[in-house]
Amino acid sequence: MTAPPVRGSWQARAVRQVSALTARRLAAAAPVNACTLPFARALIDQALRTVAPALSGTTVEQVRDGRVRGEWVRGPRAGRTDAVVLYVHGGGFVAGSAAGYRGVASRLSTATGLPVFTLDYRRAPEHPYPAAPQDIDHAFRWLTGRGYAPGRILVAGDSAGGFLAADFVIDRARSGLPAPSGVVLFSPMADLSLGVATGYEGARACGLLSAGLSRRAVTHFTPDPYELLPAPGKTLPPALIHAGDTEFFGGDALVLAQRWTATGAVCDLQIWPDQIHAFQVLPVLIPESRLAYRSAARFAAAVLEPTAAAV
Repeated sequence: MTAPPVRGSWQARAVRQVSALTARRLAAAAPVNACTLPFARALIDQALRTVAPALSGTTVEQVRDGRVRGEWVRGPRAGRTDAVVLYVHGGGFVAGSAAGYRGVASRLSTATGLPVFTLDYRRAPEHPYPAAPQDIDHAFRWLTGRGYAPGRILVAGDSAGGFLAADFVIDRARSGLPAPSGVVLFSPMADLSLGVATGYEGARACGLLSAGLSRRAVTHFTPDPYELLPAPGKTLPPALIHAGDTEFFGGDALVLAQRWTATGAVCDLQIWPDQIHAFQVLPVLIPESRLAYRSAARFAAAVLEPTAAAV
């Protein structure tokens, strides 16, 4: 497994410092409502396409199949067909899209050799909880209907998408349903009340998020914030969790990893120094992003061994 470097690159430190002076201040003051969201969504998607463009040779197939909407993304040299990644994008429950995350999916596909299905789940505030969790469950069942056994599906997500991905896996375990092969979480949220985040020392150094912005987004998703609480004795799949030590949701990653391992499941928590929130989606700017995809690829190879149970 690729281990985080002992110190962040100068590029990572520069991005965090510049973002703290610009993006964080602007985002903290911006309202999150029906008037601002269309512009914010377009801006976020364009920014993602700039800092994470799709790799040359990537193929994209748009899917509109009943309730399932998203994109099949296959990066260059991604020739495996025996398993798949279901990716749940971030965006604070109110933004982000499969198209915006195409470059992220392209890199994850290239690193793992697997096709990636990036889900366009319904977003708040137009579609509050439980719309997004329902869409993820529906997409997972749709993939099994296409011939992928649960044990051949790797679930991944970042930020709010990481919360939704983990929530889906925990709920599936609670219901006694077959687990996916594993879950990869980039800078996941774990406590929608923000109690963990606001109590985490590293959150003060975050170059992007703030309590005010996060709370406004969460409120659109649900008026009743809840935490990810895996039940002891329930079988969870292996997890890989990445977070920065200087990001708002770093504490969430720590708590979630502790709760995951408390059930008896395997969880590899990697804390990356000097990183902005969800640095994995910034490969053009931050070299550690590329290392993170290699780490995810090694994890995927381990949990998707041909001898692993495909139940």
